[in-house]
Amino acid sequence: MSQESLDDTIKFRAGPLKEAATELDSVHLGGINISALAREGLTQMLRRTMTDEDKIAIYERYSADNLSEDAARVLLGDEFDLLQEDIDAFREVAEDDTSDYLV
Repeated sequence: MSQESLDDTIKFRAGPLKEAATELDSVHLGGINISALAREGLTQMLRRTMTDEDKIAIYERYSADNLSEDAARVLLGDEFDLLQEDIDAFREVAEDDTSDYLV
């Protein structure tokens, strides 16, 4: 896996999107931050496209040090912490002494 710069850009043909964003920027009081909107929009769309299986795979890649925590948090959002809590709770239960429950 290659390590990429945080300054890398995602490029696509924006066409009408760029025109619409530029127009809104010109009429909106104080302008708009097109880059911030693009980052937020891409983040939301990435999260929407993920299945539960994708989320598990992403967390497993993070756990195996094949994905940065920052990237995992972008993809999983609040679910990152929930998954970690679930895993910790499961480990706790798995380590419990169950010999008292044997008949």
